[in-house]
Amino acid sequence: MPSLSAFGRKWGIASDDFVFPGITEAVIRFLWIIFACFVYYFHYPLDCEEWNGRVYLAGLIILNGATVTLCVIMVWISSRGSIMNAQSREHVSSCLYFRVPFFVIEALWTLVSTILFFEGFSVCNSKNLLRITIVLQWMLVGCVLFGVLIVFNPSSHDDTQDAVLITRRVWSRRLFLLKIRQDELMRTAVDDIANMIASFFVEGDYVFSDIVAGLLLVVHSPINKYPPLVAVDRGVPVWMNVKLAQHFAHFATCVYGWPSYLFQHAGFRPYWRLLRKMRCCGRIRCDQVLVVEDNCFLCNTAAFVLSTEKKNIDLFFVSFRNRVYETPFVVLADHDTHSVVITIRGSCSLTDLVTDLCLDDELLSVDVDADPVLRQDTDLDGRGQVRVHRGMLRSARYVFDQLRKHEILEDLQVLHPNYGLVVCGHSLGAGVASLLTLLLKQTYPNIRCYAFAPPGCVISEEGQEEMRQHVMSVVTRDDVVPRISYHAMHRLRAAIIRELNASTKAKCEILIKGVFRLFFKARWEISGVHPEDADTQQLFDGNRAPFSYGSGDAQIILPPQTQITVDESRIQLYAPGNILYLADDDSESQVIKQWIDPKCLSDIKLSASAVTDHLPKYVNYILERSVVQEGLMDV
Repeated sequence: MPSLSAFGRKWGIASDDFVFPGITEAVIRFLWIIFACFVYYFHYPLDCEEWNGRVYLAGLIILNGATVTLCVIMVWISSRGSIMNAQSREHVSSCLYFRVPFFVIEALWTLVSTILFFEGFSVCNSKNLLRITIVLQWMLVGCVLFGVLIVFNPSSHDDTQDAVLITRRVWSRRLFLLKIRQDELMRTAVDDIANMIASFFVEGDYVFSDIVAGLLLVVHSPINKYPPLVAVDRGVPVWMNVKLAQHFAHFATCVYGWPSYLFQHAGFRPYWRLLRKMRCCGRIRCDQVLVVEDNCFLCNTAAFVLSTEKKNIDLFFVSFRNRVYETPFVVLADHDTHSVVITIRGSCSLTDLVTDLCLDDELLSVDVDADPVLRQDTDLDGRGQVRVHRGMLRSARYVFDQLRKHEILEDLQVLHPNYGLVVCGHSLGAGVASLLTLLLKQTYPNIRCYAFAPPGCVISEEGQEEMRQHVMSVVTRDDVVPRISYHAMHRLRAAIIRELNASTKAKCEILIKGVFRLFFKARWEISGVHPEDADTQQLFDGNRAPFSYGSGDAQIILPPQTQITVDESRIQLYAPGNILYLADDDSESQVIKQWIDPKCLSDIKLSASAVTDHLPKYVNYILERSVVQEGLMDV
């Protein structure tokens, strides 16, 4: 911070980002020099009549030695000062200017050496090691060019241009690969994502490593405060219990297809069974199950069948079509619970990620009145205008249309007239399932939904009353996904900038100690913010009252140079329905279980297990422990 300015443009790297790349390059080049010296001594003794080979190889050794020296100098300069104090590293660009001619000479010298050593040049001894040396040299040159390509910024440095347009253009280029050979809908969605990401970075000059260092500072900050877990006692329906939740969580996991099967069933025998179950360009008979779309070998369908073979179920409809706003789902009849189950897959591809991030710069959510089905629900928006996640609503609309198109639920109602309707899903599938529940509840008023680790940006507070009648959400420990929303991301960004401004340590030190402290106990202090600093504490708390996120929270209080605003027109969205929080206690002897307010998840909690707590494997594990614990308590 700020971005490095060199050669007439700003780069996607800061002046303090050359420590680790410089050390790595210096070590690799030093090892190459040792190898080249070995080749030089044993294959070009002084009494050898051929001298051209010795000259070229010695030239490469000298050039690499000079480059190692420049790398060491650059590492020393880059490691000076704090992240925000770029003045102490002003000579980094000068080192780069010195480095360019050395690199050009090195590339040309390598090219000439390649021609000599690969086109019959006479040498005293074997050519093999010489050629290996040249190949390794080309690998070094290629790595340098690849690194330059990664941090290259196509936009020239021009302060007169509009910063918003520049940022959007940069992120649009970075996401260009996602638009290759895609339809117009996908390209538009990717552009919307680029606009949304740009809105987070337009007010500051930050590079990726600044964000990583800021996240580590926030994780280990001594003044971190998160909303407390406030238990609620509204009274939940009898069917909202961990035993049934654990039963349907299995279906929500199996719908991930063959990747989940391989992850859950490691070993030769399960893999062999999956291989035998697959059909090359095959079809499953329509009287058994209708496969709308799967890969050529029907891998996902075979994996789902194997994963649920111990369950008393009948598959009725399978769709693994995965495009933007089209999420895979399976419909089955569960005879153990007398239920018709619609299980929806969570994020498992880049297309799903696009659906997750379908939020453009002007619109965070959509009004339910925009949907032809939801606007007919007079009970839904009785407390005010209800807003929902646009990408998830479109995915729910797709599932709803497929169910109606193929008359799936109608046929199952004829086959099993006394069966109830259950919708379940994990992650993205949980958000889609909860919104699908709203679409189906007018026809099926007793519909139930089990949402496992749902995103924290599904529906606004005005729609929660209706959600609580039909949706049970399960959130485990420090899971980051139920805590993600537009407002939470802006508050996290504010905390990152606060920590970056307060830190007095070098970025390399923050990265090393921060990563180490994530997994090991250490007394290293990396944050520059201290709890006894009253001004800083007030800066962090602001005027925010517990669980109050109205207009008073639209502007996050920061130092004058890092003032950040949140668009007041954006309505706070939350995880859906009644939320059951499950976590291991400190001794891990029992599971903490309580119903909590959705506003308890309004801030992102960073920890070493924030991602692993979201995995279906951990969700199933904690539910199984809860079921066992309840069984022991009943006894």
